Amino acid sequence: MPCYRCGGRQSDPEPGKPSSWRQGVVAEHQVLICPDCYPTAVPDLTHCSRCAGVRLIRRLDQVECLDCQQTRDANTDPTVPAPRAVDSGLAAEVARALERIRGPR
Repeated sequence: MPCYRCGGRQSDPEPGKPSSWRQGVVAEHQVLICPDCYPTAVPDLTHCSRCAGVRLIRRLDQVECLDCQQTRDANTDPTVPAPRAVDSGLAAEVARALERIRGPR
């Protein structure tokens, strides 16, 4: 999953070091945020109603705050669009790689 703001792709951290990427919830959707975009992304992130933290995760139609452990049902309104990352060209890059492996169709 790319950074939802810049479209950058996450790379594996050095062995033994945690990833510097953050996760959050925007418009009831789980997103990843790269270290460069995180400071400007904080206002966009959903904040916890109990502690105002932004360390939220979404799983199994619930949103949980990692700071205070408050859990709530996620709004599953299908009219709320998922935030879209800037096109990083990943789809085109994958298509080119598959063409190299399989040959032209």
